[in-house]
Amino acid sequence: MAKELVKPENINASFQGMSQLPVVRQLGLLIGLAASIAIGVYVVLWSQNPNFSVLYHQASPRDASEIIKVLQARKIQYQVDTTSGVIMVETGKVHEARMALAEQSLPNHSGGGFEFISEPQGITTNSFIQNKRYQVALQNELAETIMWMSSVNNVRVHLALPKQSSFLADKRKPSASVLLDLASGRSLEDEQVESIMNLVASSVPNLNSKDVTVVDEKGRLLSKSDQMAGIGLSSRQLAYKKQIEKDFRNNIESIIAPITGDTKVRAQVVADMDFTQYEMTQESFNPDVPAVRSEQRVEESTNGSAAISGIPGALSNEPPGAAQAPQTTKNVTSNNVAGGRSKSSVRYTINNELDRSIVHKRKSPGDIKKLSIAVVVDHKTVTNAEGEDIATPYTKNELDRITMLVKEAVGFNTIRGDTVNVINAAFSAPDPLGPLPETSILDEPWVWDVGKQILGGLLAAIILFGILRPVMRNLSVIPNVAMVNEGQEGDELQEDQLTLTGEQEARLPKPNDYESDLEMAKSMVVQEPKRVAQVVKQWVNE
Repeated sequence: MAKELVKPENINASFQGMSQLPVVRQLGLLIGLAASIAIGVYVVLWSQNPNFSVLYHQASPRDASEIIKVLQARKIQYQVDTTSGVIMVETGKVHEARMALAEQSLPNHSGGGFEFISEPQGITTNSFIQNKRYQVALQNELAETIMWMSSVNNVRVHLALPKQSSFLADKRKPSASVLLDLASGRSLEDEQVESIMNLVASSVPNLNSKDVTVVDEKGRLLSKSDQMAGIGLSSRQLAYKKQIEKDFRNNIESIIAPITGDTKVRAQVVADMDFTQYEMTQESFNPDVPAVRSEQRVEESTNGSAAISGIPGALSNEPPGAAQAPQTTKNVTSNNVAGGRSKSSVRYTINNELDRSIVHKRKSPGDIKKLSIAVVVDHKTVTNAEGEDIATPYTKNELDRITMLVKEAVGFNTIRGDTVNVINAAFSAPDPLGPLPETSILDEPWVWDVGKQILGGLLAAIILFGILRPVMRNLSVIPNVAMVNEGQEGDELQEDQLTLTGEQEARLPKPNDYESDLEMAKSMVVQEPKRVAQVVKQWVNE
């Protein structure tokens, strides 16, 4: 077909035939031909382009530039929507592109922190603009900090910082709101939400954590600012209780599973916890064990003398009388002295210390008051003489041994009131798993690429064989009209030219067609008088 289209005689004939058409039809054919060629070229180029899938939906301009550099270095084809920030790459290389970006820690969701303040400002800046720039920088810094959490994909932080006043009555507290875009399938626990609230409150002066509102991407309120402190504590208590029960359950199953099998034992533990917290100081004395702390002895002795005594007054101030000195001192005592008196006394002071003890106790919450343990074991499998596996229940002695192991695994305490119940029962067999669903061939990325190329080839073939070839054939057909040879006289015709004459059988026109033929002849005389004149001349010559 290609050779037929490029033959010179066909091309000349096509142009000759096209030259005989009206101008409007010639323009229409040229426009249709050009549009067909353009559509064919577009279809071929479209079939050669690979399919693209979304890599990231909303990337900041800074992150987008870094991502494009990495994609160009890895020679990965990409497309960027400048309006929405969507970056698309080849469908078969999405995971490769994400791994390459993860190596470069991209995207880092940088929204411009405090470096936003260092940007040049105009000469028309004022204090209001500076305060707003500081607020925006602080919001971006908090958002980047919160996005370091593994469960958070994106975050927006809004701060309401009222203007501070010197009057206490006009002071208003700041507030904040945090919108979280969590990763697919992720959720935040109450402790994580509380940590975000405390993080924001600690970063803003005079901001209380209860004035921070945290909302997820679905509009659910994660921060319950109106909750009581006891309710918040009970959630942590419940989590601690579940963790204790899980540890005991794992201990039981890990020690019984080697005997029964991994899938033939089930344990459940219910722990009665005491979360009461108090402090107590106790002071006690033991009178049976006295101890001397200190002892003091005071001894006084007074001898007779001429000491002045009596009621103070004139008589007591008189001098004593004449004294007689003894000749010898052999039997002289203090009693022989005139007016002499003697006095002696002894005093003891003994301080005893009793055995004293002071005990300060602080009871930590989370004590176990009671454990209730339930264990179910499946029948054991025994091979009979015929080689068949038969499910046989455990004996009482074997169950007692299992019960003893369970008690040792959980620290069984009879005083505490713990209970253990071990039951042997046949487990119901689980339903067999069905075959894995087969992956559809349409999910393969190469299928779409091949399909696009095949579709492009079909469209190109339809345009080529269904449009271009018929148009060229129609243009190559010369209208059945006598042509005048430029090298001869006007009344002479070439031998190979077509004429309107010919040996035809004489036939009378139909009565009904006579008027229509007459009108057609009149119109031809008006539209093409030269050709009609040539025909008439031909008739006269014949």
